[in-house]
Amino acid sequence: MPTAKEAIQELLEMSASIRHAVLVRGESEILASTFTNSQSEATMVAMARRMLEEARMSAKEMERSPLTQLFVETRSGCVFIATGEKDTWLAASTGADPTVGLVLYDVNTALRTALEGEADEGDYGK
Repeated sequence: MPTAKEAIQELLEMSASIRHAVLVRGESEILASTFTNSQSEATMVAMARRMLEEARMSAKEMERSPLTQLFVETRSGCVFIATGEKDTWLAASTGADPTVGLVLYDVNTALRTALEGEADEGDYGK
């Protein structure tokens, strides 16, 4: 199975709309990323984590099922976040007007692939 880094690379190959992606565990343990600039990477992680926390609180307040994915659209682009086991999540950004359903599918697939690869390696949950 692919490593977390390979899963992120496959995501970029699957979805031409995605500009950047980061795979995170917990609040800030970065497992893989497309960023070459650590400041930009940290900004993306902080922004995505805050959106995820706010969305989780809203879902809980509305007595909804736990959040599994999130899509936020702005004039200049979109952010997609998928959540997985052991508080692992993947955030990806795109330009304006991506094919939303396809990008959500690709982000979820990349997250699942990374988690399966980690489980196969015996590192899952470390």
